[in-house]
Amino acid sequence: MKKIYSLFAAVALAATVSAQTTVFSATFDDVNGTGGNDGAWSGSAANTAATAPADWVYSNMYKGDQCLKGGTGSKLGSITTPALTELSGVATLTFRAGAWDGASEKLTLNVDIIGGGTLDMTTVTMVKGAFTTYTIQITGGTSTSKLVFAAAVAANNRFFIDDIVVKAPTQAVGNVNAAKVNLVKNTVVGNSILFADKADIKVINTNGQVVKTASVNQNTALDVATLPKGMYIVTAVVNGNKISQKIMKK
Repeated sequence: MKKIYSLFAAVALAATVSAQTTVFSATFDDVNGTGGNDGAWSGSAANTAATAPADWVYSNMYKGDQCLKGGTGSKLGSITTPALTELSGVATLTFRAGAWDGASEKLTLNVDIIGGGTLDMTTVTMVKGAFTTYTIQITGGTSTSKLVFAAAVAANNRFFIDDIVVKAPTQAVGNVNAAKVNLVKNTVVGNSILFADKADIKVINTNGQVVKTASVNQNTALDVATLPKGMYIVTAVVNGNKISQKIMKK
């Protein structure tokens, strides 16, 4: 079974610059509830509160069957993703959503992007009692961009959501992989990061916040002793290629 809220740091896997690769994927396959994928869209479906994992924000979200339900009859539901740290170029968002199956239920779901970027569509009209796949284009997104899905009104605007996927353009395989290997020498670091190439770099935490910037040279070290322990992403442009590499600060 896929792990819940899978977040992929994308390295180019395509043969041409026009191809896209998955940079973010939330399948919710480990959400163990009722409603949505099991065909239940009303009544007691999805009445157990869902706890947001690290870096997500939930407001009135509930456990469906390998999906989530947002809101109640009187409360607005919303879900905010972590930062899309690998977002670049003209990207594509796809997701599945459906509305609670009730006579007075509203059918509008708002989609927003915060932290940079624009969407070519900011509302979708859902179908009662069934999932529909929606596709939205993201332009000008950044490594700090987050997606927000929220009911349009507070009352009777319950929605189910599943399979949030973002794909962004890739670079050529050979050049990107070579540059990635040569950017950071030590991916598990103590007090400093060692670099194998000259670049202007950013260090980004798991909340999508840029916590350090620097211009580094080949075989130099960057002091990160003051950074808290945890996972970070180092980004840079090397030989014209956008590079992202994960490091662990211990």
